[in-house]
Order: sequence, then structure tokens, then C-alpha cells
Amino acid sequence: METRVSATAASRSFSKLLDKIESGRRFLVQRRGRNVCLMAPPPVVGRRASECLAYLRGRSAVLLDDRFGEDLLEVLEGERIEELRSWDS
Repeated sequence: METRVSATAASRSFSKLLDKIESGRRFLVQRRGRNVCLMAPPPVVGRRASECLAYLRGRSAVLLDDRFGEDLLEVLEGERIEELRSWDS
């Protein structure tokens, strides 16, 4: 569900609007009562596991403790799919 905002209000508080969009909010911008655009975060583009592994293999080695797998599973279980962001390469 998006929040309606006038074009005037959007232009006056553009930076704050972008901060809210970055955190996942969506805004329907209206001009003279007509919908003119939808401002929303870009769609999440995922990577295949093989791409992630290739990326990680190209990085310097890191020593992981024996709880790493459990920690990773705990983090993943606590995330909603909408909150996951693609990895920067």
C-alpha cells in the first residue's frame, strides 16, 4: 500500500521522501488530484548460489569460527524476503 503525496509536497521534502523510500515505503505522487507517478524502491534482483560462491572465491580468505553456520542461519531466519538486498560486487 502506498501513501498519497502531492507533487508540491514531494518536491518540498524530496530528500526525506527518498529516505523513507530507501527504507521500503512507497508513495503515489499526485498532481491536481491525478496520479502521476509511483515512487518505490527498485525491485530486488537476486543472485544464484553459484554466482555468490564465485564472488566469495575471488575475495581474500577469512577464518570462520565453528558457530558461523548457526549464526548465518539465525540471521537468515530473522529476515523477511523483502528486506534482503542484492550483494554489491
